[in-house]
Amino acid sequence: MKKIIALISALFVLMFSFTAQAKYDMSNPYKLANEVAVNTISEIKVNKDKLSDNSVAEKIIQEQLLPYIDIKYAAYKVMGTSLKSLSKEDREKFTDAFEKYMKQSFVSVLSKYTNQEIVPSEVKDVPDSESLVSVKMIIRESGKQDLELVLKLRKNSKTGEWKAFDLIGENISMLDAKVSEISPIIKSQGVDAAIAKLNSMDK
Repeated sequence: MKKIIALISALFVLMFSFTAQAKYDMSNPYKLANEVAVNTISEIKVNKDKLSDNSVAEKIIQEQLLPYIDIKYAAYKVMGTSLKSLSKEDREKFTDAFEKYMKQSFVSVLSKYTNQEIVPSEVKDVPDSESLVSVKMIIRESGKQDLELVLKLRKNSKTGEWKAFDLIGENISMLDAKVSEISPIIKSQGVDAAIAKLNSMDK
């Protein structure tokens, strides 16, 4: 079960970037989540014998997932109440370190992929007034109990585009877990200590 959570965690954070070019419709969170998840799983299966090569895993991350996660928003949530007291430079440093940590984490995850299947969510219309949506999917593996995963997405008020910022599996929020781990370090030891912690985690 932990392996399944790790894989879909990859689907979540493997969606973070400012440079990769989006190829899916980002105007509906349900369609976006389904397309990204299904196509990423397909790409992993095609390349599963090559995933021990970090360059292959990195390519999948960059092309399939990175354009669809709002890493800046997630990083700011992790900084928590310390955000307002941090300088612009410190915020940028932390966001860069957070992005690097997530990328390295999920390169490792991809190399452990087995043969899970994903059952897409029902596609629903979303009112213009909605800015946060939770998309439920099922991860299925032969001989094991189905796992429900909830991908949380946020609409950018300026672009109207949806991006993921959190994933919940077995009632555990990836973002909340990272907030609990990193935010106290920023408060007690400063942002540089938090960055050092992130850097040590991706080794």
